[in-house]
Amino acid sequence: MRTWARYTVLLIIIGAASTLLYLRFSGESENDIETVEEIKREKRPRQRHQLEQDPNNGRGHDNHENEYPKRQGLFQLAKMRRRDHAWNGPGFVNEMEKYQAAYANVDSKQAGRKTHFQDKTVCKPRHNITFLKVHKTGSSTLQNIFLRYGQRHKLTFVLPPQGHHLGFPDFFDHRHMLPVENGVYNIFCHHARFSQVVMDIMPPNSIYISILRDPVHVFESAFTYFKIDHRIGMGNDPDAMMKFVDDPAVYYESAPSTVHMRNNMLYDFGVPTTKYNDLDFIKQAIELIDKQFSLVLIAEYFEESLILLRDALCWRTEDMVVFKMNTRKQTAVDALQIDMQQKIRHWNNGDVMLYDHFNKTLVRQIEEYGRDRMAKEVKELRKLTESYYKLCIETDTADRKEGVFDVWQPPGVKINAFVLKESASNNPICENMVRPEMIYTAQLRKAQFPHLTFRKFQNNRRGRIPPLH
Repeated sequence: MRTWARYTVLLIIIGAASTLLYLRFSGESENDIETVEEIKREKRPRQRHQLEQDPNNGRGHDNHENEYPKRQGLFQLAKMRRRDHAWNGPGFVNEMEKYQAAYANVDSKQAGRKTHFQDKTVCKPRHNITFLKVHKTGSSTLQNIFLRYGQRHKLTFVLPPQGHHLGFPDFFDHRHMLPVENGVYNIFCHHARFSQVVMDIMPPNSIYISILRDPVHVFESAFTYFKIDHRIGMGNDPDAMMKFVDDPAVYYESAPSTVHMRNNMLYDFGVPTTKYNDLDFIKQAIELIDKQFSLVLIAEYFEESLILLRDALCWRTEDMVVFKMNTRKQTAVDALQIDMQQKIRHWNNGDVMLYDHFNKTLVRQIEEYGRDRMAKEVKELRKLTESYYKLCIETDTADRKEGVFDVWQPPGVKINAFVLKESASNNPICENMVRPEMIYTAQLRKAQFPHLTFRKFQNNRRGRIPPLH
């Protein structure tokens, strides 16, 4: 009996020791398990179109994801719905409803903003800004202006819990942002699909701004950047775009995801994809967008747009100085044949209508401003920009491995990187002017939410990531 008791005690000791050894070497304490789950969730594509465009299952993008919460308990991360985002996809049953909510009662909502915008007797710097960052329009360059200004003036940004998108391609919602304690936000300037929630969280006197670009260039850039050729099963076929625009409906209706495949700009403004062929509906949508947005810039008149933006915000000319971000090497920007351009315009006729409307509006605003006066202001802006360029930049056409920051780029797409002069390597103004969106967003998030724990930055190839100042 005594021998049996000894065996029982020995078995208990062995079992306990085995359990301790398992926990020790597996390293999965309760908190560690949460971290593993966060990592697994981060590595899963949050959006269907990312899965289709990235042959590495998103690893290329995740390598440049600057941070994510270590523990889910710090705040609730709502799970992103994996939407098919096809023209008949199940995730779009409420698309019309969300669009209607976004532009409901736009006349009464915007009346006060329009009055303030047009009042030239009052010129106080505007700090409440809603910038709809439209894809492939030069919006990252414009965003850098808002990020620098907001950081310098200690304004509060609407920031995503991770990454640099506010829920895109979904309509923006509260679950796509990190809430601040007082609930007051000054600047909204990251990629999002426009929705009612944007207006709900932003102050009533916010000025609404966006930027558009020639739809042919938007489509070409999106087709290349987002690897649409891979999504539609053409691999690296050099004629993929030509084949697509020859018969786009065939590829569009069979694609697992249609994000960035048609009317990219209308999509960002929240216009339902099911209405892309209804030109009367699109005309009405453009009228609503015109009422909601006080100023829509045009990339082809970028410097003139910056002058109009400066006056609308009552900012200084120095605040408008910016270097072009995320530009492709010229060898990657192929000249399109006239017939292909026409086919692209026909396929993206909604974007053409949107662009033509606001292009005419901007030209009229320039005329009202005065051609001579505008030329003088643009000349001053160019002079300032050149002075900052000489102060800061060694080259702006470097390979990403040579740049001061590790610029993310999809496979096969070459993005120019900046190299700062040695004398400007510790100049916060110069560093912020070339700081990429993903890194800038991550650092602002860490500064704005110091009580949250985020993953530390991965060391870039240059040894350090210049901090915010």
